Order: sequence, then C-alpha cells, then structure tokens
Amino acid sequence: MPISKPHSTLGAGNTGSCSALVNYLDKENRELEKLINKHNSLQEIRDFQNRRQDFFNHDKSDIGLLEVIDGIDRNKRKLGKNDSKYFAPTISFSQKELKHLISLSTEKTEIDDVWQLNPKELEIYNEHLKNYVKKAMDNYAINFNRQSKGLQTGRDLVYYAKIEHFRKFKGTDSEVMQGLFKNGDYKPGLNSHAHVIVSRKDKTQRLKLDPTTKERSTQRTIGGNSYQVGFDRAKWIDKNETTFDNLFNYQRMERERFKNQNILKNGTPKEKDLLTQEINKIEKNKKFVLNNGAKKEQGQLIKKTNSQELNEENKEIEREPKIEKVRSRTRLRF
Repeated sequence: MPISKPHSTLGAGNTGSCSALVNYLDKENRELEKLINKHNSLQEIRDFQNRRQDFFNHDKSDIGLLEVIDGIDRNKRKLGKNDSKYFAPTISFSQKELKHLISLSTEKTEIDDVWQLNPKELEIYNEHLKNYVKKAMDNYAINFNRQSKGLQTGRDLVYYAKIEHFRKFKGTDSEVMQGLFKNGDYKPGLNSHAHVIVSRKDKTQRLKLDPTTKERSTQRTIGGNSYQVGFDRAKWIDKNETTFDNLFNYQRMERERFKNQNILKNGTPKEKDLLTQEINKIEKNKKFVLNNGAKKEQGQLIKKTNSQELNEENKEIEREPKIEKVRSRTRLRF
C-alpha cells in the first residue's frame, strides 16, 4: 500500500526556516548536475536536464527553491518562536504499485529502473505520481475535519511536493552490514517516492494544523465556538490506498491492504490466524472467478473464430457458382 508518513521533519528542527530541508530535497538535481558536467553530448545533457524534478503543488509546477522557502517561512501568523512551522510527510510505494504505474506509462515490459524510460515515458510516469500526491494532499486536508472552517482540499493548504526516484543505502541497512552494498550506494529497482513540505497554518493563516498530534478526532469548545481537532494517521493511509486503487484501477490483493497488514503485524495471534484464513478464502474465490472468466472468454473466442470460419466457408460456396458462370461466359467468347 502507499505509505504516507506525516513526519514532523526529516532529521532537523521545524521551529525555524525550512531552508535546510528544501536544499536537502534538491539532492537528486545536484547529482544530475554532476552527470551533466561529465558529458559533452547535447542530447545527453538535454536528457539529464529533462530528468530534473522541481517542486509542485495544486496550483503550479516547476517551483524553484526560493519560492518554496519563502512560501513556507512567511505562512506563520501567530505562531510562537518554539511552535512547529511546517511538517514533512513522505509518500512511498510498493514495487507492485510502481510497476503498475510504469505499465500505464510505457508499452515496454520488464522495466526495473527509471533510467530505462525515455523522456516522454518518464514525463507520463511523473504526471501519474504528481496527480496521486495532489489527491493524497486533498485527503490530508479532509482528515483534519475542518471543512466547516474552509479547509476543503489540498488547494487550501500551503504545501510543496517533490518526486524522487532514487534511494541510497545507509550504514544501518542489513545489506550494508552483510557486505552486499556500501553505505551511499544506490538501491536497485524502482524507488520512486514523494516528499512534501506543508505549512502548520492553512492558506488563510487562521487554522493550525498538526498531523503528528496524538488526538484523532476531538470536539472542543472555546468561548462558545465549537471546532474539531485531531488527525487520524491510519485513516489517512487507508484513504490514500483507496484513492490509489480508484485513480489507477489497481486490483489490490487482500494481503496488500493496509488494514490487513496492520493486523498481521500488530494483532493478537488469534486475530492474525482468523485474518489469514479469511484472506486465503477471499483470494481463493477471486482466483476461481478469474479462472472461470478466462475460460468463458476463451470459449467465446473459440466460438467467434468458428463462426468466422463458417462464414468464410459459406462465402466461398456462394462464390463458386459465380466463378463457374464467369468461366462459362469466358469460354463462350472464345
């Protein structure tokens, strides 16, 4: 399932400027600049430049670093010195989900790396990812339950997102500790994911929004005004999973679903056992339906083929007297 983690930040404080985080998230573009400087071919340079990933949001694409920093740092009305000014959610995908998006972006098969996509295919692939991130930020806004206060969609937030296609091994990864890879090596396979920087305040700067709060959904009343607070992180992940499936027509296996994964990881032995039995039953029924569907389709294809062959035979039979008649006339002319 797409995993959406609403981090407070990525290893740095979030009570001041977001400039350090914004510059950190430009790392892949800096790597591309190094590659550009090593090549002389205009075509290769152009290809590397087309692979740059800039920030985007609901309203704009190709947003530069300074605009991101300015947009977040200025959106902090009535926030104290020690208050969080922004948060840094990440959105990650499974290999199966990424391969599905690849299949929607190219007719090529066995794509294991984004470098195998040509510029046009990569552009389509990136658009799929960007559209999904925008939908996930719609869900983010809705999950605060502040619709009555004007927080309806991601367009009511101040956020900037960025797609990345690579991940590197860390010294603590098991593959590094086993000596299979070195710290800093690129991880193989498809590793596309998204980073988001989202302001603590909404676009009107009237609402404080904290996705890391322990409260999921609480009704509060201050000065006669009633309002909702809280953020249900599990609900956000579950909603994002449904959005992915609907947006890309992804046929998710029961074992992949977030709610089931959560039980299989954190449930009691009895809960795990009951769920495993239920999943096996559902998947067995799905397999039966798919097999029957395939057989039915094959039968219809055979029937159609036989019908076409019979029609051809009938046409041939009808054609023979006409041919003979033409031959007879031809013989008469001579």
